[in-house]
Amino acid sequence: MKLQKKQKKLFALLGAGAMLIIPAIAFEWPQANVLQDKFYSFFGQKRSDTLSTSLIFSESEEAVCADKGEISIIITEHDDGFNWFESSLGTCAVVAHEDSLLTVYGNLDTDNFNTDLYEHPSVTTGTKLATTGNSAWQETDSYLEFQIIDTQNQNYINPLILMPRLGQKHALTLTNVSLKNKFGKVYDLETQKNIPSGVYKIYKSRQDNAVPYKTTLLVNGTESERISYNTIKQKDSELAIEGHNLYSAGELYPDDDIMLLGELYLPHGKDTISIIVTDFSGKEYSRVFTLNVL
Repeated sequence: MKLQKKQKKLFALLGAGAMLIIPAIAFEWPQANVLQDKFYSFFGQKRSDTLSTSLIFSESEEAVCADKGEISIIITEHDDGFNWFESSLGTCAVVAHEDSLLTVYGNLDTDNFNTDLYEHPSVTTGTKLATTGNSAWQETDSYLEFQIIDTQNQNYINPLILMPRLGQKHALTLTNVSLKNKFGKVYDLETQKNIPSGVYKIYKSRQDNAVPYKTTLLVNGTESERISYNTIKQKDSELAIEGHNLYSAGELYPDDDIMLLGELYLPHGKDTISIIVTDFSGKEYSRVFTLNVL
C-alpha cells in the first residue's frame, strides 16, 4: 500500500507547522457519538516537547470523512512511502477538500481499513474510512487523531473552529497566577502585591484536560496581549501559537505545571491586571489583580 506518487509533496505538510483566514467550509464530526468527554487531548496542548496539532479522541469508533473531497494520501502503519521510518500517525488517510484544506485521519485500524478507497478515492460526508485503532505513536486510551491543514497558508487549523459546536466539559481555571521578569525572578500574584515596574511574562497553572480558545491580558483597561489557539504556525523549525509574538511549545509550557498567558508591561503606580481566558463555547473566565508597582 504505497503512497500515491503524484501526492508525495503533500506529505511534507503532515510534519510542517502550519495566517488564519477561516475558510467558508465547515465539517461534520469524523466519528459518531461525539460528546465533551470523548476527547483524549486537544489542539494546542503540550505534547512531549512540542504542541499538539491534533484533536485526539478517547474511544474507538468508526472514522468517517468529515466532508466531501478526494483521497490524496493513504499511509499504512509500516509504510510511509519513503522507507525512512514508520508513520507517526500510523495508518492514515488524507482527504483534500475545497478552500485548500486537508483533513487527516490518523491512528486507523489497518485490518479494518476501507480498501475500496484505493480504487474509488472520491468521498462524501460520512464515507467510512476504518474503525480507529492503536497504529500510531500515541498514548494508551487514545484513538482517532484528527487534523485540519490549510495548505494555502501552511497552517494547522484547530478542528474545533470548523466543527459543530459542543459545550466544554472541563471548566478553564485561573489558578497560581505568577509573573516572571527577564531575569527569571518570579512573583506570585496570589500573595505578592508590590512589584517592580517592567516587562513580565504571566503564567497560570496548566490543565491536562482543557486548553483555552484564547487568552487576553489587559493592563489598566488597555489590551496588552491576546494569544489565540485557532492555528499553529511555524517558528523557525518549531511549531508555534500566535499572540503579539509567535510562541513555541517551550515558551507556552516552560515546564509541566504552568502555561503562558502572555506578556505585559507594568508602569509605575497602582496597576490593574485583568486576565480573561475564553473557551470554544465563548464562555469567559476572568480574574483581576491590583498591584502597587514600584
